Amino acid sequence: MQLLKFFVFGNAVVLATSKMLVSEPVFGAAYMTSQGTVIQSLDMYALDFSKPFLGVWSPSQTSHSLRGTAYIKLTSVASATVDSAQAQSTLTTVSVPRALAGTGSTILSLAVTTECEPLQRSSRNCRCLPGYWWNNKFCATLQDCEEGGIFQAVISLLFSPCQCLRWTSSDIGYCQSLFSAWKVSGSATLPPKLASVGADADLTLSFNLAEGATNVMWYLLGPESSEAKEIRMGTEVTLLQDGSEFVLRVSSPSPDWAGEYICRYWNGSALLELRQEVTVPLVAADIVQTPSQVSMNCSSPDRVLLQCCIRSRGAALSASWNPGAPEPVNLVGTEDPLCHSLSLDSCPSGDTVYLCTFEGGELGSTQTTVTVNVIQDGDLFCPGDNLQGGWKVTKAGQVAELLCPQGREGMMLRSCFSNGTWGAVQDNCTSRVLLSGLREAQLVQAGLGSPESEIPWMIEWLKMEMKPSQNQSIYPPDLLALVMTLDIISQVAVDSNMQLDISSVTDLLDAVNWMLDLDTETMWPEVQARRQSAGSMLLQATEDLTSLLVPPASQFHLTLPNLELQSAIFNSTWVDDFTTIFDTDPPLHSHISKEELKEVVQREHSIVITSLALKNMDRILPGHDGAGSSHALGSLVMSNAIMAHNGSVRQASIEMMFGLWNTTRNTVEKWTAQCVFWNRSLHAGMGGWSSQGCQTSSTETVSNCSCRHLASFSVLMSANPIRPLSFALTFLNNFGVCATILALVTSLIIYGLVWTSVVKDKVSCFRYTTLVNISFSLLMGSLWFLGVFRLQASHESKLCVAVAFFTHFFYLAVFFWMLVKAAVLGHQLIFVFHHLSTRSVLLAMVAVAYVCPLVLAVATVAAFFSRQSYLNEAICWLSFHSKAIYTFSVPLLVTVIAIFLILFVALLKFLRPSVLERPQGEEKKALLGMFKALLILTPVFGLTWGLGVFALTSDASQSIQFAFIILNSLQGFFVLLFACLMDKKVRGALRKRLCCSRTHGIHLSQVSKMQ
Repeated sequence: MQLLKFFVFGNAVVLATSKMLVSEPVFGAAYMTSQGTVIQSLDMYALDFSKPFLGVWSPSQTSHSLRGTAYIKLTSVASATVDSAQAQSTLTTVSVPRALAGTGSTILSLAVTTECEPLQRSSRNCRCLPGYWWNNKFCATLQDCEEGGIFQAVISLLFSPCQCLRWTSSDIGYCQSLFSAWKVSGSATLPPKLASVGADADLTLSFNLAEGATNVMWYLLGPESSEAKEIRMGTEVTLLQDGSEFVLRVSSPSPDWAGEYICRYWNGSALLELRQEVTVPLVAADIVQTPSQVSMNCSSPDRVLLQCCIRSRGAALSASWNPGAPEPVNLVGTEDPLCHSLSLDSCPSGDTVYLCTFEGGELGSTQTTVTVNVIQDGDLFCPGDNLQGGWKVTKAGQVAELLCPQGREGMMLRSCFSNGTWGAVQDNCTSRVLLSGLREAQLVQAGLGSPESEIPWMIEWLKMEMKPSQNQSIYPPDLLALVMTLDIISQVAVDSNMQLDISSVTDLLDAVNWMLDLDTETMWPEVQARRQSAGSMLLQATEDLTSLLVPPASQFHLTLPNLELQSAIFNSTWVDDFTTIFDTDPPLHSHISKEELKEVVQREHSIVITSLALKNMDRILPGHDGAGSSHALGSLVMSNAIMAHNGSVRQASIEMMFGLWNTTRNTVEKWTAQCVFWNRSLHAGMGGWSSQGCQTSSTETVSNCSCRHLASFSVLMSANPIRPLSFALTFLNNFGVCATILALVTSLIIYGLVWTSVVKDKVSCFRYTTLVNISFSLLMGSLWFLGVFRLQASHESKLCVAVAFFTHFFYLAVFFWMLVKAAVLGHQLIFVFHHLSTRSVLLAMVAVAYVCPLVLAVATVAAFFSRQSYLNEAICWLSFHSKAIYTFSVPLLVTVIAIFLILFVALLKFLRPSVLERPQGEEKKALLGMFKALLILTPVFGLTWGLGVFALTSDASQSIQFAFIILNSLQGFFVLLFACLMDKKVRGALRKRLCCSRTHGIHLSQVSKMQ
């Protein structure tokens, strides 16, 4: 027997069972105490759900088992107090479904729908809780709540009109679901529809409504539901309108989307509706508790029993096995799921696939297969084992499957190795209750159900499922299901721009506190092995949901064993510094200045600030930024958020102080602290730590962080941190790049002076065009490279992004021009008699050498910038953690390999040319010059940027950084020396040009003297 006790202070609370099997709705005030005494009102009263409610209904009234809703009013004259949230919390302690003894009725769920203020001057304000509305009769006859009071101010902000009514009589009404609250003036039913199923199939309903239809709402009344659920836009639902035609589309509908669809709309003052029954055919997801393979030992007299099961749909089903029993057999029974078996008394001749087919009339059919692996004499196999439930004999090389224990779904797997020994058991069983809650959350996210009414009870459900008394044994799959449910709840709440009261947030934090208390050494690693982003999902969900808190007063403080929450409300009438000092070890402080908040309040008018300290989260989140094991979190995690009426405020300056763990202070190794925030978009959605927008100043015991945005922050400790170059390296880098720029400018000037003298034929034109463009691309890349280390890395800095983009583009262009040059060399040596048009070749060269790098650079920005994973965390260069650097290193490697292959072929042609293919005269000299230049410059450029990939993106040693900087400084010198000054034609043309200029100058001087 369970008792519900309510302590009410001057309130009237109306409770509703939203899904109850009774003959008709009832409304009364007679209750039974635990002693069986009927009472009307007491200082303390209790409801005994093991006995019928005398005076409310009798067994004869409920014998028809019709669906309906019972509303029960609870009033009190007591001095004790309880609000609607506490009443709802108390209701959740009652396990449902619960049969009512002696009535034939069953309570399916309990909920609070209405809350009233104390009676004042013969009237009171009564409001509907989220998800419930007043009947249209009440809205038409009663006045809205009186304005001016605090209660009405909150109502006007949070709820729509007719959510709060002024009652002048002692008997008050009750709020209902929106679907039940309004009386329909006219209804029409369309012919039934059978949905299509499949990966690309969707369900489309198109209703032509009367002209002038407004406020169109969609609902789904499930086959076993008493209350219709609202349908909204979601991840699987699309709502469209084309004139008077209204369309609802559900992508890949599952059996959850079967039932009666109701489209309600207003036409003037009349509420009209259209209904259509939709049936979803049987799908593969209906089949459960069916292994995909079993083994049969032909040397054993034991028979093998094949079984396939399907979820009950409430309709007649038949099943068959082929081979074995191809004739359909009707499935009987009320259990769920329904199963069909096939006994194999003799061993098949070989491995055989058995097909199990379920048929359901208009529901169609669905199939699954079970493979029987035959064990013949001499075959290795794993013997039967009673570990964790009893494993059957399994053929070597196969994976055995075992059904989960009662109350759990999934399958346990165990490999039988090729040598006939068992592997470890992989437990994929999840609590059926938790999976049910996860599915409910997924349906709300898909678009089925109102977030305003579904989210609060889901949070309450999470809290109840995480009570130690109810979950003595919890396994990694269970915890993962809870985390995924919490993540979906947070996404739906944020997308709906909901506001959560203190009761909901407290329940949520109770659940999170329980999760953080689980073993971080065994439980959480197993969870993250199944879903790497589990820790990131938990942090993001906690951060998002607590940011939706509406504190009951100007300031609020909540402390639990593993977390601490502080919040405050600021508006145009009151703004002050927001300072939090958490009672944690190590300590945490945060501060947002009054001036900063004034600017935010001026824009948003009213804001709620929350700051949350999380213990043990540092042990759940990966203590690295993707660079390796030399990183570890050195402090607790602190989350900060500002919420306004139209969403979150992300940009605000915040000062924080993090105390450091002793484990990173008292070590021989020198650790460097860096303020970081958790960026969920990093590492392909797995999440990672980022230092963008934050500055750090540290001592041995604390780190002070100054950041320009709000998020979840901590301090990342690194034994070999990614840090700016030292003074010596910075000076050498700047000097070397300037020397390279000077050498390249000199090369371009020389080419400009001698161009007409050295370009005499097609081959020389191709040769010097590539050299000029290599010099130009390297020059532009070097100019942009000067900003890589000078600017602060941030995706918010357009200049920093531009530096990374153009450095990426021009250095890629250098290698593509080298590839083009090699391709021209190879073509001229292999296809001697194939004459090329100079214009077409030059256009093709430009297209390959500039367009291809441009496409790669633009695609890199498009793919990574939106996820804030384009830039390196320390310098304005491509990120290593997000793999953006691969768009540079992979093309670099491919072009270098291609160039060396072409050079190898060219070398063979030079050493052993055929008589007909031997280039002659000037053409041969030009080709040899191209060969030599490529042979020297390719290793120089390739080695330089091969080192650069590591020197700029990982914790490279200073020796690697020195080597890269020196080689990078010599690139321009090598171009000037080997591609320009050591070219005989260039030297001759340059000498001739200079001598001619000097002779011309002397001649002019002599002429002037003669005159």
